[in-house]
Amino acid sequence: MDNFIKNIYFDYSLPKNLSLNVVTINNYKYFLKNIYSNVHQYNDTTISIAFLGPMGTYSHLATLTYIKNFFFKKKIFNISCNSFTEIFFYMEKNIINFAIVPIENNCSGIINKVNTLLKNSSLKIHYEFEIPIKHCLITYTKYNNINNIHEIFSHAEPFKQCSLFINKHPLWKKHFCNSTAAAIKKISIFKSQNFAAIGNKKTAELYKLNIIKTYPISNKINNKTKFLVLKK
Repeated sequence: MDNFIKNIYFDYSLPKNLSLNVVTINNYKYFLKNIYSNVHQYNDTTISIAFLGPMGTYSHLATLTYIKNFFFKKKIFNISCNSFTEIFFYMEKNIINFAIVPIENNCSGIINKVNTLLKNSSLKIHYEFEIPIKHCLITYTKYNNINNIHEIFSHAEPFKQCSLFINKHPLWKKHFCNSTAAAIKKISIFKSQNFAAIGNKKTAELYKLNIIKTYPISNKINNKTKFLVLKK
């Protein structure tokens, strides 16, 4: 490991445009095939960084934080991947320069999937840093009453991190999604006052949704996640 950066300042108001330079892995491969024959031909001016997508996940926000602090003069491709397995696969193939993945949360512990992939990988830890995790309860209906909620959507980790809050509502049906952003997107599609998601304020704003209960709903007020910056 090269360095450990603790508690990078995380500004939820930045950037204003979450979609800036975000591409899917398939679009990025098309770009490489049709414009550059090798990713390393343009490393001096362009950096590719993979994260667990879609836009608005905590991994995406952590990636933007890292870019803000270390790559502000570079052209960046933010590569949205569908799974941690996909991230590690394309990193091992030298398709992507860096990856930013969560490894541990102070509420829910080690991220087992990432830990397992890391143990079986040749990737190196370039940096570690922590960001605060500020979960919100998000619904489609403005001024929605929490008693109207019947079903709740999120990633497995936020459910663990907010278990004390969730347990106060034992009748809620939990739906596990690939990411918090995917959960929030579902709320925007369903348009029901009976559905809610756990996620972050920035992504709620992205989908023009409403927050009916704000931080803290986590088990710990100082909820934070450690992220790894990986390189080949």
